[in-house]
Amino acid sequence: MVDEDVPCEDILAQINAVKSALHKVGQVVLEGHIQHCVRDGIEHGDADQTIVQFTKAVERFANMK
Repeated sequence: MVDEDVPCEDILAQINAVKSALHKVGQVVLEGHIQHCVRDGIEHGDADQTIVQFTKAVERFANMK
Protein backbone atom coordinates (compact mmCIF):
# COMPACT_ATOMS: atom_id res chain seq x y z
CA MET A 1 0.00 0.00 0.00
CA VAL A 2 2.89 2.33 0.77
CA ASP A 3 4.40 1.57 -2.64
CA GLU A 4 1.07 2.53 -4.21
CA ASP A 5 0.99 5.92 -2.44
CA VAL A 6 -2.12 5.02 -0.45
CA PRO A 7 -2.78 7.73 2.15
CA CYS A 8 -1.34 6.98 5.58
CA GLU A 9 -4.79 7.28 7.17
CA ASP A 10 -6.05 4.46 4.95
CA ILE A 11 -3.06 2.27 5.74
CA LEU A 12 -3.57 2.84 9.46
CA ALA A 13 -7.26 1.99 9.10
CA GLN A 14 -6.29 -1.31 7.46
CA ILE A 15 -3.76 -2.05 10.19
CA ASN A 16 -6.45 -1.40 12.80
CA ALA A 17 -8.86 -3.72 10.99
CA VAL A 18 -6.26 -6.51 10.99
CA LYS A 19 -5.56 -5.97 14.70
CA SER A 20 -9.29 -6.18 15.44
CA ALA A 21 -9.62 -9.36 13.42
CA LEU A 22 -6.69 -10.97 15.22
CA HIS A 23 -8.16 -9.98 18.58
CA LYS A 24 -11.43 -11.67 17.61
CA VAL A 25 -9.54 -14.81 16.59
CA GLY A 26 -7.84 -14.75 19.99
CA GLN A 27 -11.24 -14.57 21.67
CA VAL A 28 -12.47 -17.56 19.69
CA VAL A 29 -9.35 -19.58 20.56
CA LEU A 30 -9.64 -18.68 24.24
CA GLU A 31 -13.31 -19.63 24.26
CA GLY A 32 -12.48 -22.97 22.63
CA HIS A 33 -9.76 -23.51 25.22
CA ILE A 34 -12.29 -22.97 28.00
CA GLN A 35 -14.95 -25.16 26.41
CA HIS A 36 -12.62 -28.07 25.69
CA CYS A 37 -9.27 -28.03 27.45
CA VAL A 38 -10.30 -26.40 30.71
CA ARG A 39 -13.50 -28.39 31.04
CA ASP A 40 -11.72 -31.66 30.27
CA GLY A 41 -8.82 -30.83 32.59
CA ILE A 42 -11.13 -30.10 35.50
CA GLU A 43 -13.39 -33.10 34.89
CA HIS A 44 -10.75 -35.70 34.06
CA GLY A 45 -7.38 -34.34 34.95
CA ASP A 46 -5.54 -32.17 37.41
CA ALA A 47 -7.72 -29.17 38.25
CA ASP A 48 -4.84 -27.20 39.76
CA GLN A 49 -2.64 -27.66 36.68
CA THR A 50 -5.60 -26.80 34.44
CA ILE A 51 -6.11 -23.53 36.31
CA VAL A 52 -2.41 -22.69 35.94
CA GLN A 53 -2.56 -23.34 32.20
CA PHE A 54 -5.78 -21.35 31.84
CA THR A 55 -4.24 -18.42 33.72
CA LYS A 56 -1.28 -18.46 31.32
CA ALA A 57 -3.63 -18.47 28.34
CA VAL A 58 -5.59 -15.51 29.71
CA GLU A 59 -2.36 -13.61 30.43
CA ARG A 60 -1.14 -14.18 26.87
CA PHE A 61 -4.47 -13.07 25.45
CA ALA A 62 -4.51 -9.98 27.68
CA ASN A 63 -1.01 -9.04 26.46
CA MET A 64 -2.06 -9.02 22.81
CA LYS A 65 -1.68 -5.49 21.53
